[in-house]
Amino acid sequence: MDDLVLHGDQEGERLQAFSGGRDLAPMAFGIRAQGMTTLNDAIVEAAKVLADRPEKRKAIVILSDGMDTFSKASSSKALEGALAVGASVYAVDMSVINMAGAPSRQSAMTLKGFADKTGGRFVSTPGGPALRDAFSSIADELGHQYTIAYRPTNRAHDGKWRAIGVKLSRADVTVRTRKGYKAPKG
Repeated sequence: MDDLVLHGDQEGERLQAFSGGRDLAPMAFGIRAQGMTTLNDAIVEAAKVLADRPEKRKAIVILSDGMDTFSKASSSKALEGALAVGASVYAVDMSVINMAGAPSRQSAMTLKGFADKTGGRFVSTPGGPALRDAFSSIADELGHQYTIAYRPTNRAHDGKWRAIGVKLSRADVTVRTRKGYKAPKG
């Protein structure tokens, strides 16, 4: 799986083009939130780029503090974009640790929401070597996945949300799945 590194600052800068490398681009270690972040817009842009890619499996890896102060797109629009291209969101929470030693709860919930709803994974890290380890574990997971497809028996085109779940008979494997899907409308 190839990766693309986007920085969700005010302008939304592409830091690295798609590459087959398994390591995080070195410039990612210098990313710092400047107070005018566009997390939602960055996810929408990544989804647009992924829509034109030939790969069947698609993932968006977010390195963020989870705050969005400047996006034109809403979080629901960003989520819709990721789901529309079938992308799983892997969110690495890089929020500043507060005085109690915990990351911001609200920003963590935003990132966890993107990950949970798309079948990705949420990782909290203070940065530095832990950031490299978090990215490495995500890259490893993406390289060792199997994908299964689901064809619904309910063919109604009503635009409603439909919950899905996967149960396994083996305890030695991990399942990551979307919580459901939105039926086509019309």
